Amino acid sequence: MEPSEAASKNKPAQVAIMPLAYFPPIKYFQLMLKHKSVVFDVHEHFHKQFFYNRCVISGPNGAQKLSIPIIHKGVRTALKDVRISYESNWRAIHWRGFEAAYRRSPYFEFYEHYFSPIYSDFKPTFLFEWNMKLLEIMNTIFGNKIHFSFTTEYIESYPHANDYRALAAPSVLAANPIQIPKYLQVFEERNGFINNLSIVDLLFCEGNNMLQYLK
Repeated sequence: MEPSEAASKNKPAQVAIMPLAYFPPIKYFQLMLKHKSVVFDVHEHFHKQFFYNRCVISGPNGAQKLSIPIIHKGVRTALKDVRISYESNWRAIHWRGFEAAYRRSPYFEFYEHYFSPIYSDFKPTFLFEWNMKLLEIMNTIFGNKIHFSFTTEYIESYPHANDYRALAAPSVLAANPIQIPKYLQVFEERNGFINNLSIVDLLFCEGNNMLQYLK
């Protein structure tokens, strides 16, 4: 379904235009679950240091950024065309980061089987494929409550939908901080509560309670 079609068939509040990010912040999922239809914009241009290829987790020493290296091919590359670089073994590095951060969390062992094969065996060409695979897994865990489609072209504005594409920029979140209700984090006694981390932080810390928390 094209986003214009989604917007015309639903009330404005029922459609969300979202960026397709790597294990995005908790707020992304709160917004997605509030809408009947989610349209991922895969035709907008890739920007460095956005959440398209990076996520933030709570490590032993505080907030920890994990970034997927990409092959740069100009400054106006559409998200759907961004290729992943495998010159470094970043998949193993990221998985070790998850283990260091969440092995002691209440639900890591319950959910790790969903993700560990991805970080050892899945090797897609495009960043879009990687992010989509993880989103599909998260949606399975959610009970397939997120109904999504993709753009077929770049559209600058969506007057009949809620446009959240700007949330891919960390600077936007920093300028408009979104306070997430507290839950118990693994290293909270050491680092304090860290707001709006990657969805995996909530998953491994809250497990079955995650969906109720997001609502």
